[in-house]
Amino acid sequence: MLTTAQQDAIDQVRSFNRFYTRHIGILDEGFLGQPLNLPEIRVLFEVAKESTLTANVLADYLRMDPGYVSRILAKLLKMGLLHRATDPSDRRRKQLMITPSGEELLQSLNDLARNNLEQLLAPLSPPQRSELVSLMNRIRALLEPSRQQRVLIRPLQLGDLGTVINRHAVLYATEYQWDKSFERTVLEVLAQFANTVDETCERGWIAEVDGQFAGSIFAVKESDETARLRALLVEPQFRGMQIGRQLIEQCIDFCRQCGYKQMTLWTCSCLTQARKLYTKAGFTCTKAWDEPLFGANLTSESWDKVL
Repeated sequence: MLTTAQQDAIDQVRSFNRFYTRHIGILDEGFLGQPLNLPEIRVLFEVAKESTLTANVLADYLRMDPGYVSRILAKLLKMGLLHRATDPSDRRRKQLMITPSGEELLQSLNDLARNNLEQLLAPLSPPQRSELVSLMNRIRALLEPSRQQRVLIRPLQLGDLGTVINRHAVLYATEYQWDKSFERTVLEVLAQFANTVDETCERGWIAEVDGQFAGSIFAVKESDETARLRALLVEPQFRGMQIGRQLIEQCIDFCRQCGYKQMTLWTCSCLTQARKLYTKAGFTCTKAWDEPLFGANLTSESWDKVL
């Protein structure tokens, strides 16, 4: 028997599905005013994308009833949008292929779909569009965890500092029970960075997975010869994807290009995963001391690396 929370989640998903299908117009008899419905267009699209498909493979990939797929194919073949060709490697098999007429219709549908979505997104600001895409990618990642996700390490952009501060405060409170003084410390560090940053020798980077915030790192000038690594963070759901390693490598490469002779950083003994990353990147712990910090009794550490 389902719990109340499970039933509520199901109801919410069903409500969203009803909203979304109505909003993008896929309930119409002909999608985008064309003579084909959405399943028929999807079959046409998949055949155009992969010319070696058979009817059974197509039905299996789309998770559609084979009989329904067979009826769709019959219609598309009759309309001259598809044709069957003998498989050169096995003359008993028939491959599906799109015709020039099918390609022309598909291009027209593609243009109409883009125009339709352009109108749908027009009222949204650029940040709202980015948020929408990020949330869509997150839904896909949750429902299709085996799919290869795209990791991007990019320079700091407008609005990123607020996200970095928020995620540090929330994650460290959740995972290590650090108090509000840690949030104030991160705020002070990044406020100073924002006020005095020299982009010729200081930089910040954000990691994204399919457009969603996944982590951060900063390189800050300590002296003419030394750079300090700051604010390394990787979101829990993206750990294990080598994002921390990529962020550290990006930071080290930048510091080398800037002519720094060494790098330094602060961490503490309880941050075991971060310390493993620092060790693999060639940092060594050069000093350790006990101190009360962020509402906990910590063993602070200074780590250094020669460039």
